[in-house]
Amino acid sequence: MTDKANTVRDLGERGLIRWFQDLITQFDEALLSGMEDAVAIPWDGNALVVNCDMLVASTDVLPGMTPAEIGWKAGVMGLSDLAAKGATPLGMIVSLGLPKDTEANFAAALVGGLNCVIREHGTYYLGGDTNQCLELVIDCTAFGRVPQDKLIRRRGASPEDIIAVTGDFGYTGALFESVLNDRKKPAKVVEEIREKALHPRARIPEGNALAKTSAASAAIDSSDGLAWSLHEIAAASHVGFHIDNLPIPSICSKFAAAHDLDVVDFALYGGEEFELVVTIPPDRWSKALQVVNKVGGNLIPIGKIVEAPEKVLLKDGKEISIEPRGYEHFLE
Repeated sequence: MTDKANTVRDLGERGLIRWFQDLITQFDEALLSGMEDAVAIPWDGNALVVNCDMLVASTDVLPGMTPAEIGWKAGVMGLSDLAAKGATPLGMIVSLGLPKDTEANFAAALVGGLNCVIREHGTYYLGGDTNQCLELVIDCTAFGRVPQDKLIRRRGASPEDIIAVTGDFGYTGALFESVLNDRKKPAKVVEEIREKALHPRARIPEGNALAKTSAASAAIDSSDGLAWSLHEIAAASHVGFHIDNLPIPSICSKFAAAHDLDVVDFALYGGEEFELVVTIPPDRWSKALQVVNKVGGNLIPIGKIVEAPEKVLLKDGKEISIEPRGYEHFLE
């Protein structure tokens, strides 16, 4: 791989990760392997699940985000992958890099946003590090636990499994379009989209419920986009998928229509909704729906797993190929 790669841009984020895995000694007793977003190791009959996510101002912060919103996003990034494994959070270590001319009030509001997301998701700050950086960097390492036999993996989906998600898609794609291309109307619609996109939640209760009942055959969080998440599950499980029900909120459709844009692109390729994408065997669907509803969550069927290699959206009687596209560092 590296013979043809002169820079990390040639590799891309995922290629770089694969290269690192070849270079670094792996832990033989790890419970999760390959391209999973978290790691898990045996721990007194449980799996200790650990996820590390880094927020960098130049790539992860939209213009106009408040410091509290930035802190909230960083915390959700750290916790969301625990939810996809069915783990209950134990705590979070936070390392914070700040430029030396950062205003003290900004830093305080940032930490306040982090504290809110940590406490509202039922976990704790465990310490960390603070350093001087050329730009804002927040690195969150979240720890959680789940019984080993309940750990949900990315692989495990089988043909006829129902594909479901825990919420709507399109808010973030619409917000990025609004902010980066200066599309401010309809004003009330844009404001509602902003509120939804910048205040996501990690779906911890839903992940816990699905894990406890062994209802999900596979799961991933949608931080890199719905399309990419579907492709990741398909690749790990050696299957394909048909999608026939994209849960797109009406306000995103209104925004797209106002600017003659395709709202389906927002839903499939926007990313950072932090919803769970799960596969459920048909005989477990009723139970999965019941337990997720019981914890106050939603489980929306969007399609089904099929034999590889089909990966399509069924819309208006046509099959539209869903590209393996989403956000990837070093390529943007």
